[in-house]
Amino acid sequence: MNLLKGNPIHPTVDWIHAQLRRDHPRLSLATTYRTLRTLVAEGTLCELPFGTGESRFGLNLEHKHYHFICDKCQRILDLPIPANNRLERLVQAETGHQVRRHTVEFYGLCWECAAGLVPCTPALRPPRRKEGVE
Repeated sequence: MNLLKGNPIHPTVDWIHAQLRRDHPRLSLATTYRTLRTLVAEGTLCELPFGTGESRFGLNLEHKHYHFICDKCQRILDLPIPANNRLERLVQAETGHQVRRHTVEFYGLCWECAAGLVPCTPALRPPRRKEGVE
């Protein structure tokens, strides 16, 4: 959990596993997956299955928030803006559906990529594992 506290970029399973293996070298990727699934099921973590084919994970914050996804470096950042609860009420009023939650994602270039400040490569991805190695 400490690994994800204060981590605004929602890392991948591979990144989380690589970081945890620094202190726990025998930790398997399968155990990392199982633990993350358990934490998501109990509501401690949220899984963000954005279109990259890899889910990202973050702490399940108590407040609603939106995300910004950088098209270049692929970071997923929490946006420090309040959620629009009026949108939920509008959908309910117009459709009769009972809205429990909603998500909004903004896509584009993060300020660092837009300014060319850092060489942007896909974020938080350790080198690929060799087949059959965990």
